[in-house]
Amino acid sequence: MTARQQCYEIHGVVVAIRARELAVLDAMEMRLRDFRCGDRARPNVRIEFVTDGVDGDADAAAAAAADAESRPVYDTPFGSLRYVPAADALEGVLAGTRLLCHPARGVATLHGAAFAGRDLYLATHPLATIALMVLLERRGLFSLHAACLADRDGRGVLLAGPSGSGKSTLSLALARAGMGFLSDDLVLLAPHPRTNGVRALGFADAVGLTPHAAERFDELRTTLETPPDDGFPKRLRRIEELFGQGASSLRECTPSALVFPRVVRGRPSRLLPLDPREALLRLVPDVLLTEPRATQAHLGAIGALLEQVRCYALDSGSDIERAATLVGELAER
Repeated sequence: MTARQQCYEIHGVVVAIRARELAVLDAMEMRLRDFRCGDRARPNVRIEFVTDGVDGDADAAAAAAADAESRPVYDTPFGSLRYVPAADALEGVLAGTRLLCHPARGVATLHGAAFAGRDLYLATHPLATIALMVLLERRGLFSLHAACLADRDGRGVLLAGPSGSGKSTLSLALARAGMGFLSDDLVLLAPHPRTNGVRALGFADAVGLTPHAAERFDELRTTLETPPDDGFPKRLRRIEELFGQGASSLRECTPSALVFPRVVRGRPSRLLPLDPREALLRLVPDVLLTEPRATQAHLGAIGALLEQVRCYALDSGSDIERAATLVGELAER
């Protein structure tokens, strides 16, 4: 079967997704739908999904990278990724799916025996996300592990923190309340054309909906009637599917506040000021330490962000509407 290609323009960078399996292309289309562009666009970078070891050159390159001097940059229960300075490559395996990424060349290849179930999820979500993060970083777009919403005037609020901190549930509450949606998990930072600060560029991926989050909102409970796709930990839905076209995504905003939520039980929601130095310590671990100049530029973008935003910690209680009100008001200050 001949490989098919779909192209997406992510804030000026054209990304080609190549695969033989329709399931792969459908999964990536669900994620990148807002960036779809014509297939005649000339790609700046490409991500290829290869099954059954049909690309021998890439397999040989991955094996050589594994034998070279390297350092770990990403660890999970499924496996780890490491950076190989001599080859300027990111390489590793998660549960049998291998990633080999050459950021300077603009190419990432994912190898799997078959892209189905859990392997399809690992390839098209964590591994594809990491490949995108590294490829875009080299082209001046710096990732931030955060949800982002904005008011009508383009003033944005970032919600940062690890998985389970309540980012997605809070971002759903803010979108439901009428704020514009940029992301519930990942945004991109880029220089602002008229200031010394940064813009937050939207990455309106499909929302990963957990039962806990769906149960918090009456209109989302029907989503629990359909189980997640085989091997996927969450139900994936577009924001406009959840709250209608009024909740459509925004392209960019100017961040004015950065909030680190955490879920608390049995206490009302409250917002507390946070020292920017503490905020920096919380954000830095999500930066992949690859090529030094690229890493330094990434850290510089985060530093510029922290100079323009106010930082807060949020105890997010069971009163999710109050938590959303507290956060939404930050964009208006």
